[in-house]
Amino acid sequence: MPNPYAWWSCALLLCMALPLTGQQLPVEAAPSQLDSPAYSLFRPVPKMRLRPMSTDRPDVTESAYSLDAGHLQVETDVVRFGTRRFGVNTSQEELALNHANVKLGLTSRLDVQLVVESYTRQTERPTNRAEPSTYRAGFGDLTLRLKRNLWGNDGGRSALAVMPFIKLPTGRSCGNRAWEGGVVVPFALQLPRDWSLGSQLQTTLIRDEDSGYNCVELAPTVTVGHDLYKTLGGFVELAGSWDTREQGRSLTVNGGPIWRVSDNLQLDLGINYPLTADTETTYFLGVSFRR
Repeated sequence: MPNPYAWWSCALLLCMALPLTGQQLPVEAAPSQLDSPAYSLFRPVPKMRLRPMSTDRPDVTESAYSLDAGHLQVETDVVRFGTRRFGVNTSQEELALNHANVKLGLTSRLDVQLVVESYTRQTERPTNRAEPSTYRAGFGDLTLRLKRNLWGNDGGRSALAVMPFIKLPTGRSCGNRAWEGGVVVPFALQLPRDWSLGSQLQTTLIRDEDSGYNCVELAPTVTVGHDLYKTLGGFVELAGSWDTREQGRSLTVNGGPIWRVSDNLQLDLGINYPLTADTETTYFLGVSFRR
């Protein structure tokens, strides 16, 4: 059973941190952005009129802002390594390479996204070294997402979006070979003195591999943000999930630095640290770019 003091410690840490969430709020719309509804996939927004780049990574909390019409953005885990222990008998390691989110702006408020799990290697190691380890590796699942910004794309103190998604069971070795889907509702709020707040609720219909039945998973997150320097910042986030299974609960505190190399290029690295048992510890390095 998780230590209740860990929950309060994380809440206090979130309030004291000075992170950069990667979800910059355009408080006032520039005049050049006011006619953005005229742009589309086939009439791209000119580069000088682009909104500040907003990414769905590196935190779990998705951005409440959609991509500018007619532009492409790629956000990828260059490398991600995770490890966790199941009880006292087995541990699992997972290495992911180039798990990418490819985004295409369709209109001033709508973009389409394809999440590609390019390569995953999973290793299960028994505690008893006399028993052999098992390996699975290969191409993973594809996830198709459609983000619709409801308000705040071009200005205002808050922003809200809705993003339905569906997972295609293209992975054979590393996937659960099941169709899954759900919806994400991300929210962003500009606080006084250049602080910002981000949160979301994700609801997913998932398949339990052991029983073969579907169950509902709820995954809320919260993150607070503030620039440390003009191009350098960091993020701190609290992310949880639970479902209708008895053991389907997890809580992590996530964080790491972000470097905005240019208006269209961002680098990040970080850790997802577990606060509950049987939850994965994850280290990652990522890059995002827009064109």
